[in-house]
Amino acid sequence: MKNILLLISAIVLCSITACNKDNIPGAGSNTIVGKWRWVKSVGGIGGSTSTPQSTGHTARYEFNADSSFRSFQDNKLLIEAKFRTTKNFKVSSTQTVDALLISGPTLDTRPVAYLIRNDSLYMYDIYIADGYNETYVRTK
Repeated sequence: MKNILLLISAIVLCSITACNKDNIPGAGSNTIVGKWRWVKSVGGIGGSTSTPQSTGHTARYEFNADSSFRSFQDNKLLIEAKFRTTKNFKVSSTQTVDALLISGPTLDTRPVAYLIRNDSLYMYDIYIADGYNETYVRTK
């Protein structure tokens, strides 16, 4: 169950970010293009925290300049899809967020909100009150 929730959260995260098609970002970049390693997920009805150490699993996302997305668990490819980002996505009449949407032949996700700060990617569910917040760090 945790693996499924982790996968869904990862997909939502990928749907929210923007990409720069001109070049691959370096350290300190605020674009989603690049490789991201999962650090933790917090949320759900009980507000639980999951990490690679507590679950025994690693997870990684790759966002490419051509809008392709790949999700890995324990270094095994789980998903190949396309992603797009939307700046100032309207959540309500008074709130906007930067949103990420991942889609593919057998996959369509709800948009998730994302924020990039100091090589950390934060994603959270927009329309789910007790959804998950996820943290990833940029890798080389």
